[in-house]
Amino acid sequence: MPWSNNDNNQNQNPWGQRPGGGGGNQTPPDLDEVIRRLQERFGGFFGGGSGGAGGTAGPGLSKGMLSGVLAAILLFWGLTGFYMVAADEEAVVLRFGKHVATKGPGLNWAIPYPVETVEKLPVTRVQRLEIGFRQFADGAIRKRANESLMLTKDENIVDISFIIQYKIKSVEDFLFNIDSATKTVRDVGESAIREVIGRTLIDDVLTTKKAEVEVETQTLIQQILDGYQAGISVSTVKLQDVQPPERVIKEFKDVASAREDRERAKNEAQAYANDIIPNARGEGKKMVLDAEAYGKAVVERAKGEADRFESILTAYKLAPEVTRKRLYMDTMEDVLSRADKIIIDGAVAGKVLPYLPLDRVSNKVEVKK
Repeated sequence: MPWSNNDNNQNQNPWGQRPGGGGGNQTPPDLDEVIRRLQERFGGFFGGGSGGAGGTAGPGLSKGMLSGVLAAILLFWGLTGFYMVAADEEAVVLRFGKHVATKGPGLNWAIPYPVETVEKLPVTRVQRLEIGFRQFADGAIRKRANESLMLTKDENIVDISFIIQYKIKSVEDFLFNIDSATKTVRDVGESAIREVIGRTLIDDVLTTKKAEVEVETQTLIQQILDGYQAGISVSTVKLQDVQPPERVIKEFKDVASAREDRERAKNEAQAYANDIIPNARGEGKKMVLDAEAYGKAVVERAKGEADRFESILTAYKLAPEVTRKRLYMDTMEDVLSRADKIIIDGAVAGKVLPYLPLDRVSNKVEVKK
């Protein structure tokens, strides 16, 4: 019968009479008495049997068996303190919530729960965080307009999606200084890129300065996280999609096309200029050189003619008649060598037909109708 239902044990506990109860000034039972009473109540569970109606206890749990059970429980409890740390992890050991040690990869042991607890963190694994969009396991991508729409320096709206890759550089700071790493990095990344885009023109963001935006954003994110002592190292910031809002994307494409046409026309004009200008400079240089050569030739020829005249004058002074005859013959030779001439013997000149130079008559005959 349960002891709580016994009218006679109102002032007794399960181990005997309570101190200060109806039993007077009795002292609490010692360990042997406690073990004996445990044997009487729970002996049936360990192979012992209760006596007859007189309640005499049979063979029960001895001190040695109880000690063995307690030792087995302690051994099992101690074995639960072994844990394995993976190659890309570090384990933080907390004793009643206080950091006491950091363990590296391999098999380690800590005082089992609830004395010590172990937190494992992937310190070498690069983790990825998406801002402005979410990519699901089935490959679907959904935009997050509240994260991606930003205002540029020239007060235009741009839609930006990007990825942050980071890893843990200090497990103590990562575990104790921030509450949620994902939320912290996302909030910091969104704040940083809004600041960078806010001082950048939209044309630069869409065209030539994407790499600069990535570098500036990564630097600013790292500075903010270091200020928080978050224990996080940002390895990469990569812009995924940079475009105008959907409502005005057609107009922006038209502007971009016009800008490309302008650049193409400028390039074509520059190519034409690069072809024409060197040719013109070459032709001008050639004309200058030809003029210089002609001038030198004329001067040299004049000098030669003057020298020849002086030599002829010297010869004429020595032999005037011979020189005069020689000049006449040279002159006639020069003149007649360039003239068309036909020589006919005077004896037969009256007997031949008139000469008609057919070789110089034009072969073009105009026919009049």
